[in-house]
Amino acid sequence: MGRQEEAIRVADELLADIELKRLKASEVVLKASRLARLVGHTELMEFLGFERNGYPTDGSATTWIGRAGRWADREKKTFYTHSIAKVEAQVESAHQAIDAMRGGGNYSGDAALIAARDHDTRILQSSANLSTWTGICGQVVATVYDMATEIYHELLFSELQASLFADTQQKVDGALAAASGTALEKIERISDRLRDGDTESVSQALTTCRRLIDSSADYVFPARDELYKIGDEVDLKVGPQQVLNRLQAHTHGCGASKSRRDRLRRTLADLYARCSAGTHAEVTFDEARFIFLQTYIVLGEILTLSAPEDSKS
Repeated sequence: MGRQEEAIRVADELLADIELKRLKASEVVLKASRLARLVGHTELMEFLGFERNGYPTDGSATTWIGRAGRWADREKKTFYTHSIAKVEAQVESAHQAIDAMRGGGNYSGDAALIAARDHDTRILQSSANLSTWTGICGQVVATVYDMATEIYHELLFSELQASLFADTQQKVDGALAAASGTALEKIERISDRLRDGDTESVSQALTTCRRLIDSSADYVFPARDELYKIGDEVDLKVGPQQVLNRLQAHTHGCGASKSRRDRLRRTLADLYARCSAGTHAEVTFDEARFIFLQTYIVLGEILTLSAPEDSKS
């Protein structure tokens, strides 16, 4: 099982443990610590570190003090610094004190009223303590739950993205390989050049991107002398120099909707212009990377279009 799969499993278990109240607060903190470590979530690790070891009094944990319900007096800036394990011990102690005082006492004589009042006061104090400590436990668990839920959804989305990208990459690589015997080799060269990061390498990478677009157009729609008709009004020149027109003709021949064809045409026109500019004008390293990624994606979409059944022979 990979690290991400393990993190998803732990997050799912942790959320179920909290929802079904299967773990004490201190056990929730320990299990959440494993999740935080698996995903490298620095904020959660910081919070759980305070919960395991106790809170410092230097003001560095103010945010977490509030989220954990640990303020004793916010105006005076006093709070409960105990670790979550010690908080749970206080909960147990308060329960025992209340149990011991249940049923009242056998008071008589002149001091009976005073003794009964003192007994009631001690019960109220123990109840107040119990409320404070259980409240902290509840707030800690609630904070962990909120953060674990966010992590869980991010992990699921990331897993979905990875699956979609892997599936798409397989299809695109296959289409590019068919479009040009050296297409995948060109992509490897582009990747190497962009890793270099110098101006000349960026320029060469963009030139390779442009050539990749050219070879894709040659594959899906070889140059023709006659015009290509789109509807009743548009006649496209589809000669050797009309690379983008030939790719547009291909998308039309595959039956793509007008809105899709227009989107692909605009995107390709922008990319082709930037790829051409890269040979004589400054294009930043970061921009070049995005140009390459967008070129790869849009060519993949075009090359994986299927021609209508009635046009196949």
